[in-house]
Amino acid sequence: MKAVILAGGSGTRLRPLTYAIPKPLVPVINEPLIGLLIRHLARHGVDEVVLAVSAGDNRLEETIADGAAYDVRVRYCYETEPLGSGLAVKQAAQDFDGPFFVCNGDVLTNVDLSAMAAQHVDRGAIMSIFLAPVADPSGFGIAAIEHDNRINRFVEKPPAGQAPSNLANAGTWLFQPEVLDHIPNEKMDGSIERLVMPALIADGRLVLGYPSDAYWMDVGTPERYLQVTRDLLSERLPGWAPDGISLHPWVGELSQIYTGARIDAPALLGERVRIGGQAILIGPIVLGDDTVVRENALVEGSVLWDNVRIGSSAVVRNSIIGSGCWVGDDAVVENAVLANGAKVQRGVRLANGARLEPGEVV
Repeated sequence: MKAVILAGGSGTRLRPLTYAIPKPLVPVINEPLIGLLIRHLARHGVDEVVLAVSAGDNRLEETIADGAAYDVRVRYCYETEPLGSGLAVKQAAQDFDGPFFVCNGDVLTNVDLSAMAAQHVDRGAIMSIFLAPVADPSGFGIAAIEHDNRINRFVEKPPAGQAPSNLANAGTWLFQPEVLDHIPNEKMDGSIERLVMPALIADGRLVLGYPSDAYWMDVGTPERYLQVTRDLLSERLPGWAPDGISLHPWVGELSQIYTGARIDAPALLGERVRIGGQAILIGPIVLGDDTVVRENALVEGSVLWDNVRIGSSAVVRNSIIGSGCWVGDDAVVENAVLANGAKVQRGVRLANGARLEPGEVV
């Protein structure tokens, strides 16, 4: 089976991190987000993935290459200009001759794609949609479904108390190639949800919901990025993080933990990490490759990317620290986001909730 991943967005809500790196390459438990999505597809029999990406930015192709590391074939479809989801899919899947998945590139889920595909084929649907229950339907596109999972309409962000169900369109779809013929040749954000799905339903075509309590999260903001990390480290998605990581720290090869340092699980440390004497790491926490935490420092509830330097007696809490960042001796960083290469100088107490752009010095 084949799949299209929509990976051409600008990552506006995840700034300032995405000023320096495309959103699909943001590391989640030390692997590119897009890599986790591809692995999930591969577990369910997908052997070819087309990434719909923005023209002029080859970093995804440089990182993921031909997909050999994921045991799938990966191709790239570059947009010369923003097309919107519909045209992006139409361009990427133009040579597909069988049912294929379409996934938003910033949604992490462990939904059972094999079961979703089986229902789709058995029922002869033209489109199937993963539907996830939500506590507050007012912020989502909500499906009205019949007893047999047929969707008869969608209501976009219904007012409180007026939702036809609590089942939201969760950003994973299964298309028959015929769907491409129903995608208008116009550039439009959200055209699949706003035009294609309603048109198919109005024409009497079988559009099926696949309701599931599976995990899903839009990794579109720093807060959700941290929540996804915590969920993975707590093993809410079995098999996605190293086994037992919720109970025992996982330490990569050639890492050094000096005398007196303390690491409280869940914690994932990359390769060649160095933790100084008397330093304290309190999970959930992720450290990327070649990151250094010096003596007496405290790092709690945070994600540090590759080549980060945390100075002696510094404090980092509930923060995202991008690649190549420095936090100086005795500095304090809380609830902050530091994009690649940002620096907090010695003794500085960064304003709570601060956002530093790439290379910014405070």
